[in-house]
Amino acid sequence: MVDKKPREKKKKIDMPIGLSPMSREEADAAMADFFTELEGRLKNVPPEEIEKGGRKIKDYIDGKIGWAELFNFTPQMLYQMAEFGYTQFKVGRYQDAERIFKVLTVLDWNNHYYHSMMGTILQRQKRYGEAIAEYSQAIELFAQDVVSHTNRGEIFMLHGLLDEAEADLKRAVEADPKGENRWANRARMLLSQLEKRRKKG
Repeated sequence: MVDKKPREKKKKIDMPIGLSPMSREEADAAMADFFTELEGRLKNVPPEEIEKGGRKIKDYIDGKIGWAELFNFTPQMLYQMAEFGYTQFKVGRYQDAERIFKVLTVLDWNNHYYHSMMGTILQRQKRYGEAIAEYSQAIELFAQDVVSHTNRGEIFMLHGLLDEAEADLKRAVEADPKGENRWANRARMLLSQLEKRRKKG
């Protein structure tokens, strides 16, 4: 019979590495020091600026503004970022384009174009589930997003979800009654393929 060695007890780590336990008195003292330092930094800031900053933070918490406005990103700055990201996408640098548009979706979550572009970038990388999530967000923000309806419909079609594909592609076509939008025309072509596939199936 083999003797079993007693298991060594693992040391219990009470606090994350780099942090040490702190008493209530120490915590209160640290907070007091923090606010004293903060007051020192703000003493030369005009009261109206402090009030303006406070309102901005409240508006962000209430969902009235996004990160872009909170951190003073101008529309021009966002536009330049989007242009640069699109250039990266066009030359096939999908990971670089993804990083840029990921930041843009954080800075301005309510911009449907940023989500639609993220979907397109992910679709090119065959990350279809993530692409559908981005297209869905874009459509939620802008129901007439022809690009997102067409591309999401194409992914559904690729995976045999023909009813979902048909619904998306029809929405893309309905948004372009004059047949002028190239994405809607692509949706028309995909709908034709879908109908042939159903007849064969």
